[in-house]
Parts: sequence; C-alpha cells; structure tokens
Amino acid sequence: MRKQGFLFKAFSCFLGIAFSLFMGRFSTTLAEGKGKNIPIGEMVSRGEVKFEAREKIWKDTEPSYFPVLPGVKIKTGKGSATISLGAHHQVEIGQNSIICFEQKDQLRLYRGRVDFRISGPKDLSLRAGNLIVIGTLPLQAAQSPAMTTPRTAEVKGSLLLLANGSLSIKGDQGQLSVLNRDRKVLAVLSPKESLTIPATIVERPAGEKALPVLMAQVGDEEAAAQPEKYGGLSAKTWGVIGLVVLGAGGILAIAGGGGGGAAAPVCR
Repeated sequence: MRKQGFLFKAFSCFLGIAFSLFMGRFSTTLAEGKGKNIPIGEMVSRGEVKFEAREKIWKDTEPSYFPVLPGVKIKTGKGSATISLGAHHQVEIGQNSIICFEQKDQLRLYRGRVDFRISGPKDLSLRAGNLIVIGTLPLQAAQSPAMTTPRTAEVKGSLLLLANGSLSIKGDQGQLSVLNRDRKVLAVLSPKESLTIPATIVERPAGEKALPVLMAQVGDEEAAAQPEKYGGLSAKTWGVIGLVVLGAGGILAIAGGGGGGAAAPVCR
C-alpha cells in the first residue's frame, strides 16, 4: 500500500510539473504570436526579388507565395512582383524598385515604379517623399442619388520616381488627387492625364513653406527681358528725351528762318 501511495504521489508530481512547463511555454508562444505582425497581403514574384529581413540584410523571397507584412521593405532587381491586398487592391512592382507598406493602407515608394489598382477610392494611399497620391471620386451634379458615381469605382494608375528625384504620376482610370503632408490638394488628375512634379517639391521638408505649383505647363516660360539702363535711365526714357530735344530744335529753326528772310523793297 505504501509503495502504491508513493507511486501515485510521484505520478501526481510529474503531471503537475509537466502541466506547469506546458502552460509556461504556451503563454510564451501566445505572447510572441500577439507581438508578430499579421500579413496584410500576399506577393507573387518573378526574377530577382528580395525583402529586408533585418536592417540592410536582404534575403530572397519565395516566388510562388510571400506574405506581405507592414514595415517590411521589398526590393526588386531584374525582376518584378505582384502584391494582392485581398480582393480590393493590387500593386505591381517594376524592376529596380523599393517599396514598403508603412501601414496596411499606406504604401511608400522609395525607388522605381509601381502600377496600382484601387477598388475603393481613399482606401489605399501611395506615398513618395512628402507627397500623397490617393484615388478620389469625381464631383458630379446629379438630380437623383442613383446617378452619382458609385463608391466602389476602380482607380488605376502608376507612380515613377525618376533618377533626378522628380515624381511622374499617371492616371489610367478614375481620378487621382495629389496632396502634400498637410493633406492640401496640389493637383487633381483625370483619366489618361499625367503629371511630373519636381524633386524640390517631392522632397521638400515638412516644416518648409510650400511654393505655388504650376500643375499644367506646355513649355518653359522665358523670363521677361529687363530693359537696359544708361546713366540710371532706360533706353526708352532716353529716346523720349531725344525726341523732345529734336522737337525743340525744329521749332527754333523755324522761328529763326522767319526772322532772316529777304527785306521788302523800299519805294523811293
């Protein structure tokens, strides 16, 4: 009886210790799971495509499937990739590009080109430098609510960061709005319109006052020619003075000619 009681107590202690260890490991795993980011989409790639595993440490992605996590940079070399964010948004990454989803609804372009399809306007913003590009609904006057544009209107376009730092924006379908960091509208693009924004505006510091932007420009405007000055007076002013002097001289000459004519004969 004593032997059976001893075995029962030993077995009970073993179960208690095993349960404690299991629960401790389970709690640790659960805490780690809560700390991990949840994928916001999936990526299929072709060619040379890498992700930043740690700072400045790049690793190859799985071509057939790669989970896209917020805050993880994706870089393409001689390759491209397609990212699907559910059934609503899709992003194509061109060659020699670097992108990152800062949040699930915010994509940042660091280099290269992205083509995008947004099913719901304002649901996904694309950022480059200090600029924000979003899809917006066109304003339409309609007498009936049924005639208004549906909120699920699809928006398509592309962003391209050029080598000189300027940003080229092209709209293929729907309407795009370009905002600054203060979310003030700088430009609105209709379908099939494109716009290139200079690097000085793309990378302008957030606290610096933005300069007025010319959104539609056919050609470079030539600076107005400054009038040449002589002795502090413009050439036009000297010309007026010369005309006055010549006019005065003509008047004097006419007056002098009248006084010096031949004398009338005297009758004797």
